[in-house]
Amino acid sequence: MSSSTSVRLPALSQAELDVLGEHVFCDDEIGIDWQVLEAMPDEQELARRNLHNEKVLRALTLFEEHDQTRSDDAERAELHRLEGKIDLLLELVTVLVRDQQSGTRVRNARFNTGGLCWDAQRQPPARALLDVNCFLLAQWPLPMQFCARVVDVVPGRDGAWRVCTRIEGLGGPSKDWLGKLVFRRHRRSVAQQRARG
Repeated sequence: MSSSTSVRLPALSQAELDVLGEHVFCDDEIGIDWQVLEAMPDEQELARRNLHNEKVLRALTLFEEHDQTRSDDAERAELHRLEGKIDLLLELVTVLVRDQQSGTRVRNARFNTGGLCWDAQRQPPARALLDVNCFLLAQWPLPMQFCARVVDVVPGRDGAWRVCTRIEGLGGPSKDWLGKLVFRRHRRSVAQQRARG
């Protein structure tokens, strides 16, 4: 299956350390779209979002971490055929929904279950609460949806802004599944660096 590309960003800034803490994080290129929220969604809406996020993250796990070590050659070949069909289906769906995501661009990002920092073309207001759509895989048309509080915004490279936010309202299994995804991508990034080095 296709997976995200790991990127190597500079060392943690103080703002990134404030939102990510001492926990495992990953550097990646992901699609991010956001808008300012007036207030935190109610508990029912947060529960709906967490259920949606859990489904998205469970599905991504199937794409990023499939163990074929116990499969024989025939089963492995069948899995590859199915993967190819699913990849093609994802590409077609992505084309269909691309118009709805006109504001979404792939960004260099650093994230874990506590925070999200990324390069933005527009500057959010200080301390604003943001409604964030986060596309964790370029071909995957369904985003995670969560709220994030702006902690710091500083000028970045090429006229962009480096935005650091603290994720709010993410909980239960969706937070656990995001932690697994972060750990999986972090582990893969470390393995790639060792292979290169």
